[in-house]
Amino acid sequence: MTLACALLRTPRILGAGLAAAIVGGLGVAGCFVDSEGLPPPLDGFYFPSGIAASPGGRVLYVANSDFDLQFNGGTVQALDLQRLRRRALGLQASLNPGEAAAGATVSAACEAAGLGPNAAPLLYPGPCGPLDLSALDGDEEIVRSSAVIGAFASNLVLVHRPPPEPGAASDGPVARLFVPVRGDPSVTFFDVADDRTDAPAAQRCDGDACFQLDCGAAAAGGRCARDHRIGEDPGQELIRRKLPLEPFGIAAGPDGTSVIVSHQTENIASAIMNPWVPAEEGAGTKPQLAAVLTGLAAGPTELAAVPPPRLVTRLRQLAEAEESMSTPKGIDYQPTFALTYVAAPQLDLIRYQEIQDGAPALLFQSTSTPIRALAGGADSRGIAVDASERQACEAGCGGDLEIECLARCTAIPMLVFVAHRYPNSLLVGELTTTLIERESSAPEGRDRWAAAYETLAIRDAAPLAAYPSRVEVGDVIGADGARHRRVFALAFDSGLAFSYDPEARRIDAVIRTGRGPQGIAFDTGTACGDDMERCDCTPGDDGCEPYSLMYIAHFTDSYLGVVDLDMRKANTFGSMILTVGKPVPPRESQ
Repeated sequence: MTLACALLRTPRILGAGLAAAIVGGLGVAGCFVDSEGLPPPLDGFYFPSGIAASPGGRVLYVANSDFDLQFNGGTVQALDLQRLRRRALGLQASLNPGEAAAGATVSAACEAAGLGPNAAPLLYPGPCGPLDLSALDGDEEIVRSSAVIGAFASNLVLVHRPPPEPGAASDGPVARLFVPVRGDPSVTFFDVADDRTDAPAAQRCDGDACFQLDCGAAAAGGRCARDHRIGEDPGQELIRRKLPLEPFGIAAGPDGTSVIVSHQTENIASAIMNPWVPAEEGAGTKPQLAAVLTGLAAGPTELAAVPPPRLVTRLRQLAEAEESMSTPKGIDYQPTFALTYVAAPQLDLIRYQEIQDGAPALLFQSTSTPIRALAGGADSRGIAVDASERQACEAGCGGDLEIECLARCTAIPMLVFVAHRYPNSLLVGELTTTLIERESSAPEGRDRWAAAYETLAIRDAAPLAAYPSRVEVGDVIGADGARHRRVFALAFDSGLAFSYDPEARRIDAVIRTGRGPQGIAFDTGTACGDDMERCDCTPGDDGCEPYSLMYIAHFTDSYLGVVDLDMRKANTFGSMILTVGKPVPPRESQ
């Protein structure tokens, strides 16, 4: 039966690392049964473990893990990000004296937002009471769609198919969501909507279509179908085997065709091939398990995709357009992923190589970077890559000298940030791309480069509070109204989020969160109109204003917190201004 498992007595207040070890030790594949028990709540959160915002600012995806097995599964939800933004920015304006009416108070600001005062500041920070999602309907409804998955979802990743070239066919899905589910074990995938502003107009979603969560469920809020659970049926996988146990970390390549998963207790990484064709068109067209890499160091944990140089993409485009067989075919480059370990003092780069004609892919370990700057060096968690400086350089390349310009930009290192424990710190490293010249009597232009690859080195460290876990790169709005890059590290056990300024090389803000901050998503852009819709506009024109909000999934008490990242708002910057969903303490602590 569903509840006959020792995990039920595991306190929800445990740290993420200890909780993961307990779940792994019990062998979750034989512990979880999805056919019995109560259905999970669809209009609230329950141990949220992963969160992602759509690039167009319309949808916020949340994965709930059902960690204590009180229900017969977890859920994935699509939230209306525009409605959440409207509430958060309205509350932000009311709480700042420069924008609030004369004599305005915190209680009046909360009341105007339809919220009561904060009656439990030790449970959740912020000025106001929580936003009760179950009480909202009609034009105020926040949870727009949901689906049931297995228990113990660990994270999620949202990927998009590159926009087709003008005149090219665009059949098939354009965006997918992948969720590692440890209780099956599987990676459950969803066909979701595309709201990118740079996508073709015919593809961009509108209205209710933006909240699509297609996982083969018979009805909205139903359980995802077996053919959307990658790795459960060996006969449906490219390498004819099941997914290894304990899928944990996940990352996707830039075009979404390669998805890499870490398996913490198995010392394995696996690769999923995503062909970007409709899953219902027959065997071999849905995402499939395509490779397994064994023999990794102890405790592979989190992954981050390494953005490829624009030079690689451009050379391949030119090679595909060239009809002459005598012309070199692009450049040799494999999608690369950075991997952390909880029980080994190193970071790894692993590479994915797709083989044509339906053959399995190759997944191989490229280089290992030892962590020698800190005592012990073991126990690294979250990892994030920032390629913004290189990409800004690449954006300025064009014309006859485009290839030479892109090659110069490739020499700019990318920054890497790692949440490390013992001692608690944020490691700062560099990813350097090496270009290999083609052997030719007169190599020049696009024919010059034969291959490219990355190497990783640790350069610096910044101290953090107890037990950092996740790391993400986002933007704040500075006092000048412009966007400025920051790195945010969550400390699960201490209930803090740290803002690191990579230019100044220091921690510039410490944000108090609730208990168990687990996942981060950013909503940053310019908003206009009464609905605060994300707009492509010039700040100051027709009420168009830059904004930046950070959403934090709180695992321990099952809610989302909204943090203001606008430095111009003196009363609210760097603090949680809105609690989304009613916080629910762990059963064992009530």
